[in-house]
This record gives sequence, structure tokens and C-alpha cells, in this order.
Amino acid sequence: MVQFDKDGRLIIPITKRGKDKDKDKNAKYVIKKAYCPNGCNIIDVNHPINGFPGLRIKYKRPGVEGELVLSAIEGDFDKIILSGSLEEGVKDELYCPHCGEMFKKLVSCNCKEDADMVIIGLTPHLDFNNAITFCNVTGCHNGSYVKSGDILRHIRLKEGF
Repeated sequence: MVQFDKDGRLIIPITKRGKDKDKDKNAKYVIKKAYCPNGCNIIDVNHPINGFPGLRIKYKRPGVEGELVLSAIEGDFDKIILSGSLEEGVKDELYCPHCGEMFKKLVSCNCKEDADMVIIGLTPHLDFNNAITFCNVTGCHNGSYVKSGDILRHIRLKEGF
């Protein structure tokens, strides 16, 4: 049976679900809609990861440019490199693959001195209260959902902001 949360996101249970589904910390979400700051849809149906369309993103750092598709499943850090190359522990600037707009930065990440948590909107008009955020350093697993009424959910940062 397919289940969705109150915001329409698909819930993938990873263990037996308890009676209170809204408070179940074992639920995983699948991002079905994602947008750049200009409103371009970055969902890539041509390169599914673990059975779901991914998030297509352009990246740049000195001397390297490319595109990748990230898993749309919460907590899944699988990716497909479409062009270029990524290096573990190296920061890349992230851009929309359609219009070239740089993704906005929400806060600094504690994994590295110059690391940033970038934000991807879940609506065409960027709303910092309805988005996902993750680190722009390859290999860092910091990330979270930002939902209306919540501060940061499922935050994996070791230190507070």
C-alpha cells in the first residue's frame, strides 16, 4: 500500500511502523518536486536512482565542471555522475542545470571551513520554510528537510548553528 504524508511526499517505511505515523522517525521521504531559485524543475526522470527520479544538478569548482543526479530519497546519498568528476571532501558550487542559477546557501556546514548547506525549493517560488538542504562537499552526509512549522527535521549536524 502506497502512503503519503500530509504534504504529499511518498513515505517509504524502513521498519515496522508504529501507531503514530506522524511521529515515526523511521519513515523516509521521496522528493517528487524540486526547483532551482528561478523555478526550474530539476527532477530528472531519465536517470532514476533506487527506483525514483533524481535531482539533476550542475556543479563547478576551479578546473572542473559537470552534472550529476542525486537520489531523491531522504538519507540516500547515491548519485549518478553524468559528466565531470567529484572528489571526496572537496566543495563544489551547485547550479541549476537548466538556467545556470546558483543554489542559495542556507547556513555553513560544520564538516569543513568553507562548506555550505545549499537549499533546494519544493515549490517553484523558493520558500525557505518548504525545502531540502544538504552540504556542497562531496561525501558529507549533513542534510535535512525544512518544513513549515518545523525548524530543521532529521538534522544530522554534530554541532548546532
